[in-house]
Amino acid sequence: MLTSGAVSLPAFAMTHAADNDALPGTTTSFTQHSSTTGQEYLIQVALPKVAPPQGGYPVLMVLDGNRHLDLFTAARDILGRRGYDKAPSDLAIVAVGYAGSGGRGPDRAFISKARFKDFTPPLTTGTAPERTGGGSEFLNYLTQSLPPELASRYPLDLERPALVGHSLGGLFALHAQQKAPEAFGAIFAISPSLWWRQENDPASWPLRLACSEAAGPVYIAAGGREQSPQPRRQDPERDRLRTERAMIDNAHEHARHLREHCPQAAVQWRLFEGEDHGSVMWPAARAVMERLLRPR
Repeated sequence: MLTSGAVSLPAFAMTHAADNDALPGTTTSFTQHSSTTGQEYLIQVALPKVAPPQGGYPVLMVLDGNRHLDLFTAARDILGRRGYDKAPSDLAIVAVGYAGSGGRGPDRAFISKARFKDFTPPLTTGTAPERTGGGSEFLNYLTQSLPPELASRYPLDLERPALVGHSLGGLFALHAQQKAPEAFGAIFAISPSLWWRQENDPASWPLRLACSEAAGPVYIAAGGREQSPQPRRQDPERDRLRTERAMIDNAHEHARHLREHCPQAAVQWRLFEGEDHGSVMWPAARAVMERLLRPR
């Protein structure tokens, strides 16, 4: 049973909208500063095109929201209807991203540094590289600070939202699954960057996984081309890293280990053949939606 490091969670199951702009079918946003992480977050909320069910809309929380909101919104709206005569999905998407620096909007270099800090877990031994290892503080933000702000603005069921992360976001999603299994209804880790733990915390590798009765389903996936050289790029150093970091092998092993150690978590593994680290998000978004959308 997982006890140490778990996050105690307030209840946010029943919420009521207080934002007049938060109408069905709209996407609105707000920024929120976290004193814990020191970051200014851009929170975008895409409500479905139906009235909220009793108890509020079910929620998918998407990391790297600056990049992935449109992808997951399109997947929901296309796959959720399943025909012109069908009612659309009632799933709300909460995209967690970064507001940028200096009031000038999102900046790629700034976001890269911020996400490296937020998405990388603290090390069990040694010292993390500079500006990394802030995963515990970011987890506290997602589970403690963000939900009440969302609850004040939108009719959401925030008791156990689903969480999806890609790359370093996938690494964080697996960290959240271990440290706060009661916080999320389902975890989707797409191409998780487990190499970061392998390179920076070798004394704890392979990871010693904890198990909890509260754990929800876990879906782990990777692209079939993520571990092989890219002949057209002619970049031997990058090819070496792709091989050494073993994105496919590490993700597959993590899924196997978690499935054996924690069978109640309903762990699924999938390899998307022909997809690389970036393109894997296209089929992965569909796979996430197919597992979340409620039959109507």
